Amino acid sequence: MREILEKISKRVSDTVCALPQSFKKGEEIRMGADGTPTCRIDKLAEDLVLKCLEEMELPWNVLSEEVGFVDRGGEKTLVVDPIDGTHNALLGIPFYSVSLALGASSMSDVEAGLVKNLVTNEVFYSEKGKGAFRDGTKLRVRDFVPDESAFLVYIGKYAHSDSMRVARTSARTRSLGCASLEMCMVAEGKLDAYYMNCEVHEKSIRIVDIAASALILREAGGRLVDLKGRDLDMPFDLNARSNFLAFGDPEVKKVVL
Repeated sequence: MREILEKISKRVSDTVCALPQSFKKGEEIRMGADGTPTCRIDKLAEDLVLKCLEEMELPWNVLSEEVGFVDRGGEKTLVVDPIDGTHNALLGIPFYSVSLALGASSMSDVEAGLVKNLVTNEVFYSEKGKGAFRDGTKLRVRDFVPDESAFLVYIGKYAHSDSMRVARTSARTRSLGCASLEMCMVAEGKLDAYYMNCEVHEKSIRIVDIAASALILREAGGRLVDLKGRDLDMPFDLNARSNFLAFGDPEVKKVVL
C-alpha cells in the first residue's frame, strides 16, 4: 500500500515543483464540491491523483475537496486533499502538502494514510496497527512538560474566543495553515497539541484535511478528540465538519478541555 500511495504523491510533488512562474496557481476556476472556490493548482493536483488511479487500474472510489465523491465501483475510498495549505502555496510559504487516506466509510476505518510535504518532500506514513513513520523513522508523541510546551492553535478569522485561552496555556503557540502537516508535527513529537475551535461550523475541519494525519497521530501514540473529549470519528462526507483537539500526552487534554 505504501508504494502505491507514495507513487501517487510523487506524481503530484514532481508536477507542482516543476510549475513555471507563469502558471496561475491562484486563479479561481470554479466552485468546488466542498463549497469553496477551486484554484488552478488544486485542480491540477486533483486531476493528477485521478489520472494515477486510472493508469494504475486501482478500483477505488474517490472523495476529494474539489470534485467531491466519485463512485468508481470500489469497496474502498481514497480520501484526497490534493493541496492542503493552498493559501500557503499561493503566498510562497513553504508549508503545504498532499494528503491521501484509504478506508471504507469513515475516519475510524482508515487503513493507510500518507501526507507528503510538497516543499521538503518529507513523507509521513502509517498503516493501522503498524505504527507511524517519517521517511522510514518511527514516530512517537512526546511527554508534556508545561514549561516547555508548544501548541498549534487555529487563530484565524473564525476562531472561537476560547482559542486565546488555550493559546495562553502554552509556553509557545503557532498557527501554520496546513492541518495535515500540523497534525503530523504532533505525531512526531515536535509539538504537544493542535487545537481547532471555529465558532462557524462550516469553517471547521473536514475529513479530507485530516483523514490521513489522524491515523498517523493515533499510530504514533496520540489521540484525536472532539471538544467534549470523545474520540473523533468523521464520515467520508464533505458536509461533515468538526472542531477537535489532537494531543500526545493525556495531561494535555486535562489542561485544555
